[in-house]
Amino acid sequence: MPSFATQGVTAHYLEWGDGRPGPPVVLIHSGSNSAAQWHDLAARLGDRHHLLAPDLYNCGQTAAWPGPGPLTYDAEADLVLALIARVGGRVHLVGHSFGGGVALRIAARDRTALDTLTLIEPPGYPILLAAGHTEPYAEYANVRDRFLAAVEDGDHEAAWRLFIDHYHGRAGAWEDLSERARHSLMARSPTQIGVYQAQDSNPTTLEDIAHLGPETLLIRGEHAAAAERELCDLIADTAPDIRSLVIAGAGHMSPVSHADEVAAALDAHIRRGEDRQDTRSQAGERAGR
Repeated sequence: MPSFATQGVTAHYLEWGDGRPGPPVVLIHSGSNSAAQWHDLAARLGDRHHLLAPDLYNCGQTAAWPGPGPLTYDAEADLVLALIARVGGRVHLVGHSFGGGVALRIAARDRTALDTLTLIEPPGYPILLAAGHTEPYAEYANVRDRFLAAVEDGDHEAAWRLFIDHYHGRAGAWEDLSERARHSLMARSPTQIGVYQAQDSNPTTLEDIAHLGPETLLIRGEHAAAAERELCDLIADTAPDIRSLVIAGAGHMSPVSHADEVAAALDAHIRRGEDRQDTRSQAGERAGR
C-alpha cells in the first residue's frame, strides 16, 4: 500500500487506474471506515479514472492523529492536501460523510486545487445551529451523546447498534452485519470519539459554502437521517454552482450500498467538469491570440 509523510505520521492510500488521463480523483472515506470502503466504486470507475483514496488518521493503516490537541477537520484536510501535493496539479475531490466535511474544508481553504467537488451527505452540524435548525441538530446530538455514554460504560455493542441503526435508517441494521463486521466496528470506538470531537469544532460556515469555487455535486440517500437531509438542503440552497442528486432506496452508506448509481453520477460529474475546463482553456487560447 503506497504511503506519504504528513505531520510526523506515515499516511497510507489505495490507488486504482494509475496512468489514466485527466486529473486524479481523490476519494475521502467516512469517519470510522477506511480507504477500503471505495473498493466497489473503484471497480466501476478505475478503468476510466485515476483514483486515490487515503486512510484518514487512525483509520486503515494510517496511525492516530499525533496532536497537539484533539483531531480537527483542518488536520484531516492537511493530510489530504499532502496527498494532493504529492500527485501535483488539480484533482476531482469526493468526500463521503465525515470525508465530505473534510472535502468542504479543503474547498473552503484552497479552491485552486480542485476541478470538481462531490459531497455525499457531508456533516456540518454547527451550521445547523447557526441557521436555527435546532430539531435536526438535537437528533444528531442525541445519537452522539448516547453513543459516547455507552462507550464510556464499556458497552461498545450498544453504542454501535444505535449508530448503525440510526444511519441506516432502520432498526435491525446492526444485526444484519456479519459478526466480523460488528467486531471490527466495535474496535473503532476511539476513532469515532475523535470524529465526534472534530464534528463539534467544525469551522466551516454557510459563508464558506456560499463561496465554493468548483462545480459541485451533492448526493444523499433517499432515507438519509434528518440532520443530513437538512444539511444537504442548506448546502444546495447556498452553494453557487451545485447539482443535487437523491439516490432512491439508499441510506447514509450509498457509496457502498448503491455503488452503481453513485459511480455513474460521479463519472458524469467529472466528465462534465473536464468538458467545461476544456471549453475554458480553448476560450483562453482564442483570447490570447
